[in-house]
Amino acid sequence: MDTINKSAAALNPRRIVPVDETDYQAVHNLRRASEDQVLVVLDELLAWTRTGNSAITRGVGEVLAQHFQAIRPAVLKVLRGHDANWQYFLLSLVVGPVLRAHVDQELVRELRRLAQQPAPGEQAAERARLLLDEIGL
Repeated sequence: MDTINKSAAALNPRRIVPVDETDYQAVHNLRRASEDQVLVVLDELLAWTRTGNSAITRGVGEVLAQHFQAIRPAVLKVLRGHDANWQYFLLSLVVGPVLRAHVDQELVRELRRLAQQPAPGEQAAERARLLLDEIGL
C-alpha cells in the first residue's frame, strides 16, 4: 500500500482490517465490529492468519474465533488446501480456541486428516496432533 493510502486508512476510525504490524487501532475497531462487518472483509482478515508472529495477528485470530460459525466454510477451505504454513497458524489462532470451547466434528475430521496425511514441512500435521491431544481425541 503506498504511503498516501496507508495514511488515509490510518485516519479512518471505522477501519477493521490492519494495514501493518503496528495497526492496533484496526484491531481495536475489529473487536467492536459486527459479524456482518467482519464477513465483508473476511478474506482480508483471514490473510492475517497466514503468519502468527504478532499481537495484531493474534488479535485478528481472537475476533475470527468469536465469529467461527459464520466463517466456518472459509476456515475449512484453508484446512482442505495445500498451504501448510497457513493451516498451522489458522489452527493455532482460530481453530484451537474454538475447539477448546466446543468440539466441532467436521473440524475434528479435518484435524485427523491433517495429522494422518502431513504435507511437506509437517508443521500443520504436528499442530493438528497437538490440538487433538488437547481436546482428548
